[in-house]
Formats: sequence, structure tokens, C-alpha cells
Amino acid sequence: MCVGPFVRAIRPDGVAIWTEWSHACEVTLTVTEADQNAGQEPSSLVTHVRTVLVGGRYYALSQLTGLQPATWYTYQVAASEQQKEPEPAVAETTIQCFRTLDLPDAQNTLRLAYGSCRKLSGIEPDALSAFGSWLTASVEQRESVWPHILLLIGDQIYADDFTGRRKQKRFHNQPDPEAEPVATQSFEDFALMYQEAWTDQGVRQVFAVLPTYMIFDDHEISNGWNTSSMWRANALQHGFERALVDGLVAYWVYQGWGNIGMNAPDEHDLLTIMQQAARDDQDVLEDLRACIRKVIYQEQALKWHYTIPTMPPLFVADVRSDRPAILDGRDPANVAPRIMSMEQMEELRAWMKEHAEVTTLLVSSVPAILPSLISFAEYIMGMRPLHGNAVGSLQRFGHMLAGMQQKVALRMSFDHWPVFGATWRELVKLFATRTRDIIILSGDVHFSYAIQARRTLFPSRRRPTIYQLVASPFKNELEQRDKRLISGTAWMKRAIYGGLYTSILPMRQEKSTKRVPHDMLFQNVVALVTLSPQTHKKGQYAIRQVYLGVKNGKSEEVGSTDIHT
Repeated sequence: MCVGPFVRAIRPDGVAIWTEWSHACEVTLTVTEADQNAGQEPSSLVTHVRTVLVGGRYYALSQLTGLQPATWYTYQVAASEQQKEPEPAVAETTIQCFRTLDLPDAQNTLRLAYGSCRKLSGIEPDALSAFGSWLTASVEQRESVWPHILLLIGDQIYADDFTGRRKQKRFHNQPDPEAEPVATQSFEDFALMYQEAWTDQGVRQVFAVLPTYMIFDDHEISNGWNTSSMWRANALQHGFERALVDGLVAYWVYQGWGNIGMNAPDEHDLLTIMQQAARDDQDVLEDLRACIRKVIYQEQALKWHYTIPTMPPLFVADVRSDRPAILDGRDPANVAPRIMSMEQMEELRAWMKEHAEVTTLLVSSVPAILPSLISFAEYIMGMRPLHGNAVGSLQRFGHMLAGMQQKVALRMSFDHWPVFGATWRELVKLFATRTRDIIILSGDVHFSYAIQARRTLFPSRRRPTIYQLVASPFKNELEQRDKRLISGTAWMKRAIYGGLYTSILPMRQEKSTKRVPHDMLFQNVVALVTLSPQTHKKGQYAIRQVYLGVKNGKSEEVGSTDIHT
């Protein structure tokens, strides 16, 4: 086994286990209930699957149903050559187990772990790797302290990293027309990065026991990917097609496949390709490339967003690749900026309506709400006051203003919800229809905080609230200049803009009532969120977020925020 085993999609009655192998084989997954009665013969369930060949590499997603809800299982993964007896795969993890989800109506506490941004070349401590030791040390209390799922919400690899053997020219938002095309980056290049990132012992232990869901952000492809509506057209013009296509193929194989692997094969075009590949043993790299190339050129739509059947329910949004691009030469000043397509927004709206009576969880790789001054500045840069209404000289001025706003936004790396005016307004309008809270989990910004937003400044009664929780990075660090800039804006704790009143939430230091400076953490962390149902407020949850940093190589609490809804 080259990489894995990793517990991926989980349900009350099923699980998917992802592995990568050095050769073609049949993979056998054996799952055994962990808590058997004394003297009772252990009962096991077994499933077999053939590896799928992609770019000369072999992968398997073993799916097993018929499990019991809220139950702990141990598992083993083995590979057998054709006409040979199965041989146990070599497992480099201390513990291999998982817990199925509760039934949606169980009304139990939900615990989540999440975070983003893990750059291996940095010298900082690795919070995700240290988390593996924390899980091992607390295995006896796993039912009460382990998170039920782990959310990796962006930048699992840094494909644009300049260090070591990975040498690639970075693609800028405004490339030099005279410059040579960027270096071609193949599926194999991306695969090696994932392999390097995921063979760390601590990380393997995390993935071997926690059902893990993922979504990409820009560094899986290139820094600033899809920052503006013209980014893709410029990238294709300057020879970046292979990196876009193969980067997304690699994302699918290493991340996306495991997110939706429990779905029916005909629910997603790429699932259909993988199922066919398992039957005929043909390398499907070109088939995957052909499908994703159509998506790059907007000839076909492909969903990367998905939902998870937790309670409260969880919607994982794609706010990176689903940003509408301009490929037909239109003036970007005439296009209202969007962070996701109208189709995905409509799905989110319908999903929110379906779960109108309960708090909902939304995962967005980039934050919707930032610290007040930063968020206000991004909102101003996303406004288009003369868009679609002005004529004559006012229209020309509107075009000029929009162009200036775009340039400032790119210069300042404004890349979050407030700067995308169209979808910001839709989000606020959607929030206005809610009777229960929305909790948004995000990463990306390389510092951690919690902030709340409401529709009114002085509500006469309790109104729904957006709670934006951010944990970033796992392993990275802001430059001192950026730390000073962000800390310098922290004096503004509250703001009113774009239909919302926002205020930063207090963050306490470890085991203390003392506040964390600026209510922000500038260090590597994994966040643990506990959502406890309130019996006297149907559909509402008490929320506690704890940040685990790294001290002397071990995970320790460095900050926390309590939210009583």
C-alpha cells in the first residue's frame, strides 16, 4: 500500500475506505464491530473491489453498507494478486477504526474537527500531524472526545510551492504577454505532492480513524486560482490548460472521489468513469481529462459541492472552481462578480429551505465574514452602484469605477465573499429567510477567529445569527508584514455593511478567562467544534470551539470560544 488506508465518506449504515497501491490487485475490506459482548463471536462484514488505474497509479475506494448507526468498528484492508491468496496490507497506523454516524433524529451532540492550509516546506510545527498523536493518546475516551468527522477545507497541497524538487512558474492574475508559458504540470506531479503530504505518520493516523471530507481552494492548482472572472481566460491563453485539467483530475482521485463515493455511480459523471475502470482495468486518465477539460471550457457542468448527513446538516460549497469565468471576450465590468454559480446558489437555497427548522452548517473554503475592517473594505470593492442602470456618461464612469475596484481587489488579495457582490447579496437575502442559525466553517486566511453577524443592530427578540468560525493554517505562517496589517485592523470590533451587523466574538486563552490578543490566533491549529442540542430551543445548538495548537510536539488547547445561542 502506497498511501492510506483513509476513512472517507461515512453514513449511519455505511463507510468508504480509500487506498493507493503499487500494483493492480483486488482489495479486501474487512470490518468488525468493536464492542462485542463478552464471549460473543466477533461478526465481520467483507467487501472486495478491484483497483482503478489512473495515470499508471492504482487506487481503490472500498464501500461497505449494512452497518449499525453510532457504532464503532475496526477494519483491515488487504490486497491479493490474481490467483494468489490474500496478503494483509502493511499498515503503518497504530489504530484503524471508525464510528458510523448517528441517525438524523437521534438529537445527539455532534463534534467536528476542521482546518486548512498545510504547506510542507514550512519550518513551523504541523498541527494536523500532532493531532494524530492526540487521537492515539485519547483512544480510550474516543466516544466522548474524538470528533465524528474531519473537514479539510482547502489547500491540502501547495502545487505552487517553489521549494525542493517542485519547480513551477507561478501564474499571476495579470501575466506578461511576452512571458513564456508556465511549466506544464502533469497528473503525476500532483500525485507525488499528495503522496508526500499524506505519508506523514501522524497524518496517516488521523485519516485512518476519522471520516474525512475535503474541498479544494486555490493552492491545489495555483495561488490566486479563479480570483477574477478573467483569470481562466488568461491562464488558458498562457499555456495553463494542462495544470488546470490535471490538477482537477488529481483533486478528484485524491479528494473528491472519497467525498461522494457512497453515492450511486450514475449520480456523477466521474463516478461512472471510475466504476467502468474497475471493470475493464483500463487506464482512465484520458477519460477523466476529457470530462474535466469540458468543464474548464464551460462546455459541461460538474458538481464538486456536496452534503453530509449529519445533524445539524452540513453543506460543503465549492467557492473556487464554480466561479463563473469570462471566456468570450466580454467586458468584465459588465458582469456582476460571483463566488459560485447561480445553479449552486439555487441548490444551497433549496437545501436551506429543506432544513428551515434546524441550525445548518455551511463549509466555505474562504470566509464569508472577515474581521470588520477587512470585510467592510472587501464589500466596498465588490459594490457596483452603477451596474445595469446607468446610461451615457454615468455608464462610462461605472465601467471605469468597476475596473479600478477590480484592480484594487486583486492588489489587496481580496478573494472572499464580500467582494463578490452578486452572491453576497444572495447570501444576505437567504439569511433573511431563516428562522434558525447558520454556522459557516472556513479556512484560507492563515489566522483563526470567530465572528457573528445579524440582520439588525438591536433586535427586540432573539433573531437568527450567522456564526463564522475560521481555523487556519495546519502548517504555514503569515509574513510579519501581514500579521501587523491584520492586527492593526483589530481595533474595529464591529461593523455595519451590506445588510449585516457584525461583531468579533471573544476568544479565551487556554484554561483561563483571559482574552487572546485581538481575539485572533496567529499559529498553526486544528479546530474542534462541539454542537450540543438545546432541549428548550428546538433546532438550536450551544456551540463551543477549541483550538489545538502544538506545544513541544503535542496538541494542546491554545484558545476557545463559547457561543450560547
